[in-house]
Amino acid sequence: MAEIDDYEDELEKNETEEHEFTTSYNLNCFGIDFDVNGLVRRLNSGSIYLPNFQRNYVWNKRMASKFIESLLLGLPIPSICLYREEDNKQIIIDGFQRLESIRLFYKKKFSDNSNFKLIGVSSPYDGKNIDELNEDSRLKLDDTLIHATVVKADDPQEKNFNAVYLIFERLNTGGVKLTPQEIRACIYHGNFEQVIEQLAMNQNYIDMFGIPQKRKKDQEIILRLFALAENYDNYSGNMKEFLNEYMDANKNNDSSHFSSEISLFNRAMDILALLDRSVFRPKGNLNLAILDAIFVGTYVILKNKDIDNKTKYKSLISDLVASQNFKNNIETGKTHHTAPLKERIRMSIEQISKIYE
Repeated sequence: MAEIDDYEDELEKNETEEHEFTTSYNLNCFGIDFDVNGLVRRLNSGSIYLPNFQRNYVWNKRMASKFIESLLLGLPIPSICLYREEDNKQIIIDGFQRLESIRLFYKKKFSDNSNFKLIGVSSPYDGKNIDELNEDSRLKLDDTLIHATVVKADDPQEKNFNAVYLIFERLNTGGVKLTPQEIRACIYHGNFEQVIEQLAMNQNYIDMFGIPQKRKKDQEIILRLFALAENYDNYSGNMKEFLNEYMDANKNNDSSHFSSEISLFNRAMDILALLDRSVFRPKGNLNLAILDAIFVGTYVILKNKDIDNKTKYKSLISDLVASQNFKNNIETGKTHHTAPLKERIRMSIEQISKIYE
């Protein structure tokens, strides 16, 4: 099934967390000035970089030219914000459009691979590329300082990653705001990220739910299902925090570590594929609360025994989603709260376990 371009889940826009992040933070922020030539060198070497997903460069050539002209004229420009990792590489939090404009100008090729000559700027610079600037202008550009605020999580780093998440969420002002899962891919990148990508390729998952791959939305829902299936007992009322902490705790674990869990996940998706798509879309859009309850219930039961009676399984699920108590625990606005989440999962496990009666 092709991606559903107008995908929207039923709960996302109106969902609230039961509480804000509970983690205490200990971050170190400091300022540093980079000369433009040094920034270009670091961008080309990857010591300052954009994470391993494609974030759109949205400036057109005229906008980029105006920014380069500001540097050449010595006008004040906004600072950038970076996050310093454990290996001292630095991720761009804010300022990607500006930094990419500089890099492209020095490369002499714009994002569409056309020649990058300045347009719509004052006469000394108009129509010129980096090599066609006079010597004074080129040296002035090379030596122009751009201020950066650098953020680093103090030891123990793992206790401060939620704060780094919030910084990415609040400070990123690029042309396209980062989604929560894109932020996680920045901060918690590692082997587990590849496990999530692998699970998102499950064909039943793709066909059944039609969740777009762009912006990593498909991977965020996989993370949610996997984390709840393995750890719902420890859920405490903030879904973002729960997913952040689970991804952080497992970021260095690869597929061999999760071999049995991956198998269970795929078996559960095989069973869910037996259900009518409308089960998860009572009002048209995907309802994540219904999905997580049925998935986790199925996953937990499969840990102990196969689900062979497919007809009875479908009947049990139909009765579950029709029950008023279950409906009470998937009410929009409260599905991230601890009690409704655990109650709907408990009900699902209890209901599906009746298949053996």
